[in-house]
Amino acid sequence: MTHSPKPVQITCKRWKQRGKISPSRFILFLEATTVNKVVSIEIASQVFWIDEEAYEILKSYLQKIKQQLVDDECADDIYTDIELRIAELLFELKSDEKKAVTLAQLDEVIEQVGFIDSESSDETIPRKSYRDPQNKILGGVCAGLATRLGVPAFILRLIFISLTALFGLGVVLYLIFWISLDTSSNRTSGLAAQGKAQTAKQIATFEAPKESPLIQLQRIIFLPISIIGTLLTVIGSHLKRRRKGYVFIMKNIIGIVLLLLTLLFSVGLFEFNQSRLFYRTISWLLSAAAIYLVMLILFIYFKDYYLAKPEFKTVKTKIDKRLKIGAAISIVMIISAISFLHYSHLKHESKLVEKSFVLNSGELDIEFKEHDKLEKFVEHVSFDVKTHDMSNNRVNLYIQYFSSGKNHENAVENIQSINYFYTYENGTLKLDEFWTLKEDLLFRGQHISVTIEVPQNIMVTSSLPLQVRLYNHSYQYFARHYKKWSDKSENTTYLSHGQYLHEFGEDFRNKLSENEREILNDKFCEEFFISESWGCVYNINWPVSENSRFDRAFQNDIERINQIREYLLPDRSLFVSSLTDINSLVSELSIEYPVKSKFQEYVEHLLKVKSTASPVLPAKLQMSAEIETYR
Repeated sequence: MTHSPKPVQITCKRWKQRGKISPSRFILFLEATTVNKVVSIEIASQVFWIDEEAYEILKSYLQKIKQQLVDDECADDIYTDIELRIAELLFELKSDEKKAVTLAQLDEVIEQVGFIDSESSDETIPRKSYRDPQNKILGGVCAGLATRLGVPAFILRLIFISLTALFGLGVVLYLIFWISLDTSSNRTSGLAAQGKAQTAKQIATFEAPKESPLIQLQRIIFLPISIIGTLLTVIGSHLKRRRKGYVFIMKNIIGIVLLLLTLLFSVGLFEFNQSRLFYRTISWLLSAAAIYLVMLILFIYFKDYYLAKPEFKTVKTKIDKRLKIGAAISIVMIISAISFLHYSHLKHESKLVEKSFVLNSGELDIEFKEHDKLEKFVEHVSFDVKTHDMSNNRVNLYIQYFSSGKNHENAVENIQSINYFYTYENGTLKLDEFWTLKEDLLFRGQHISVTIEVPQNIMVTSSLPLQVRLYNHSYQYFARHYKKWSDKSENTTYLSHGQYLHEFGEDFRNKLSENEREILNDKFCEEFFISESWGCVYNINWPVSENSRFDRAFQNDIERINQIREYLLPDRSLFVSSLTDINSLVSELSIEYPVKSKFQEYVEHLLKVKSTASPVLPAKLQMSAEIETYR
């Protein structure tokens, strides 16, 4: 796709187009003094390379054109359009300092344009499509296409509006034409739109198209579109007038964003060098390649928009070639590294290690230890805690090792490169919060997940908070590697009962914890609404009568269900007394629906656990709870 030189707008009375034009310029630069002299010229804001002999002919030709336009009231505007036409033809030759425009090529260009006093030609050429700003309502697309096709613009506007009903096809097509078509803002484009030869005589005698007598009526008929068009015209005019200011603002915003991205890049580069994906020497080379590309982007941007242009183009060309070679080498290195990483992660393997420990008391302490050698490669371990319903009083530990490799054997070797430690002694299970990579070995997607199964009806103390989640239709708890500012104590105690872990302590004696509320909300939504789990927050916050996800099978009990929902609102504390009220409302529902729901089962479960004299508590803990209540 080729781009023609930017058209120059005209304000001559024979071309009624708003806007201003810059003075006609013809700037000459002598660039070479070798055997064949080459001249760099700027015409119609475009730079071309031309032989010195051809330059003299072009200079003489343009002086003669000026003499022929001496008595014309639009002489400057016509001369500018003739210059533009010459620039378009020279642009098609794609000249540069190595292949300048020759005398023969210039003769062909002058022959095509001709002189103002040349004989007129009736030759027709294929019409070109332009946007017509003179008869526009929105962007001038329909008016321009109407000139090209020879049909009324009103019909085309009706067609575009009709196509809009087909999933917005009309709007899409209009935007495509708007973006792809240039504006007919000078005599050369006006002649091209009419299918006339763009000669000097045709340009000099060209009459600008007049405004259609029906355009005002059409603007009234399509009033909403006319308003949008007017707003866009005003905004476009404002942006054009203030273009330099907005370009300055955007230039600085982009510069600041690039600098911020560079800071983020430096952080990512540090993490990359700590990741041990490659040996240290290779990591440094890849880091140097990435730094070079980032610095090159910054250099190009700030050079083009902030620094002065170099005076000697030959020096600039040599520098550009060296920069391109360096960029090509850096890109090849990075692509090769990414390809190698993909190859080294083709095969995935895992290994499960099972351990079991006897719990001699009704209490288990889980202590997650931080790593004290941060200079080595360390990664977090994923911890999950859940209960088991086996009658034995044992703690089961499942450690799952994962890794990738080029093949099965390599993946197994990478699993063996993992160092992970744990101990169990006197009811205390100590687990490293991190795993480490053995010395001089590389990271190949290794990671560890640890699952701890605890017996029911025991007390579990964890050094990290445990957060509930639903996994494979059962609830289990994962250890948070961070603590909220509201976590008051270093350790959190939980009561294991059923498949749940209940926070135990003074803060949760008469109040539900976040985990308990989350499970209660899930079971409420599962019972009375038809939606996925992600919609539960919406279901609880929105009144039942206005919720399209509400299960209409409970239509007769909508008031009771809405009362239950109000208890579960996130901005309302949920106490044991509230559970009693909820259970009463659910019991009333069970008269009509005799099958006990999971929601009601969990409410009764919470009432049993939260009771001071709960039979689910070990005798030792019941006694301590009664003493605390008496106090």
